[in-house]
Amino acid sequence: MFHNLFLKAAVNCDLDCAHIMNSARKSDFALLLLLGLFACTIAAAKATAENFALPAGQTTVRTIDLNADDDVSGTIRVVSSDESNQIIFMVYAPGGKIVLPAINVSTSNFEFKAVEAGTYSLVFDNSMSTGDMTVSLNYDVRHYWFGMPQEFVLMLIIVFIGVLGLVIYALASKK
Repeated sequence: MFHNLFLKAAVNCDLDCAHIMNSARKSDFALLLLLGLFACTIAAAKATAENFALPAGQTTVRTIDLNADDDVSGTIRVVSSDESNQIIFMVYAPGGKIVLPAINVSTSNFEFKAVEAGTYSLVFDNSMSTGDMTVSLNYDVRHYWFGMPQEFVLMLIIVFIGVLGLVIYALASKK
């Protein structure tokens, strides 16, 4: 009889432990699902900062792949060993249309909106100079989804997934 009570208690304990473990597995699965969905919503922001040499008498082109309606803003700084530290800077759209006309720059801010999707060319021209230059280029690209900035759309997605994850986690944790 004592043996039967012990066996019955052990079976009940196993059933309770199995229920607790099953519930914990559901909670862990919900948490992993939430983290997985969150990881899927992370997109890399397109920002570039680089320094490059621009030899005397030469032209260098940097390209950016843009979607229609993307905004680009940036800064250019030119440094040289002599007093002449100006280059010619211009931007071309995918079809060769001029987006930003040629200007002499030593330090300048620039911005433009992509009118069509494709590869845009940032042209740095040092062909009129006899001295080598070092160019510092920094720019950010702001993408738009559904007419809203990408960051705002991603924030909405993250908030939605967070709330959904909390609901799933709460429902999975209930006994």
